[in-house]
Amino acid sequence: MKKFIFVATLGVILSACSTDVAPENTTETEEIATAEVQPNQVLTMEIDGMVCQMGCGGSIRKGLKATNGVASVEFDFEEERKTNIAKIAFDKSIVTSEQLIKVVADLNDGQFLVGTVSFEDVTLPAKSSKTKLKDGDNSSKVDVSNSSIKFPNLLDVFSGLLK
Repeated sequence: MKKFIFVATLGVILSACSTDVAPENTTETEEIATAEVQPNQVLTMEIDGMVCQMGCGGSIRKGLKATNGVASVEFDFEEERKTNIAKIAFDKSIVTSEQLIKVVADLNDGQFLVGTVSFEDVTLPAKSSKTKLKDGDNSSKVDVSNSSIKFPNLLDVFSGLLK
């Protein structure tokens, strides 16, 4: 009798987690929330104080992207090197290079020190060639969608075992 109560209680608890919930379509909301930034300048900066590319680089990338004017951030990172390099592609009409330097310097309570900084203007390709890339097979756009896992109803499994 104790086994039956234990199995029934376990079955009720596990079946209470609904698996029939429709997955949310977050792809559309993410596209709306983040407008595509067309970079027209690349800022190369030396950064002291980076311990790892994933953690430190992630916090730097997140802080810079929060300005809504940064298109991409790439790192030339070596673990043993004191000074690492970040290349930041941004739209200078949305955010200034001084703002980007301040964001990096203020992150993690001043953990990162910004060294030498250089600028390079970026010329964008004509719209017709951009359209060709989007329409052609060589497009590099990645479609990210939610995936879901559906588990069997455990109450049915347990009741089948008891029969």
